[in-house]
Amino acid sequence: MNLSETTSELIFEKYRDKIYPWVKTFSKDITSQPGEEALELSHQDFPVYKEWLGDVAIFYVVDLEENYQMILNRDMPKGMTNEQLHELSLVNLERDIEYRLHDADFGGYCLIARGNHEANSVCLPERWKWLTGHLNDNLIVAIPAKDLILIAHENDADKIANLKISVHEIFKNGERLLTRNIFRVDKESIEWSIVDRVN
Repeated sequence: MNLSETTSELIFEKYRDKIYPWVKTFSKDITSQPGEEALELSHQDFPVYKEWLGDVAIFYVVDLEENYQMILNRDMPKGMTNEQLHELSLVNLERDIEYRLHDADFGGYCLIARGNHEANSVCLPERWKWLTGHLNDNLIVAIPAKDLILIAHENDADKIANLKISVHEIFKNGERLLTRNIFRVDKESIEWSIVDRVN
């Protein structure tokens, strides 16, 4: 089954517990390929999204087991706001996805989930509150791909340099690429900011 074959009421009745945030590079023109003319989408045919930071936004998907499908504005039940959808997706993500901190090849750390949800961790402030507390520092974070979160201590210049080299290499050969931006997570406020960009 795909979402176009059913109604918004059925989507949210049958798949309510399988709706997740989906972090992607943000472009209001998501329908065109390089060299092609952009297609204009109506509001109803456009995915529901929430701008996040820099070139990254949070979209929303339904896990249909064989694939993930984006929720479009036309799929939203009457009376449900985008914020309510966001909160629902976070409850599902927190409940269903386990994040583990691992040592990374570049000398810092990475977050491991199921291969589809690593980048989605940016939606979970409590997870980052734990990480900054556990590592006892402000964190420098890269999200070069959907399945990859790289982390270094803010005051470790060597590890940050290695993190940036890793991002550069990932963008040369990687798949499911997201952003070249480098972020900082503040230990006290858990606020994210952009501090650099890898070319």
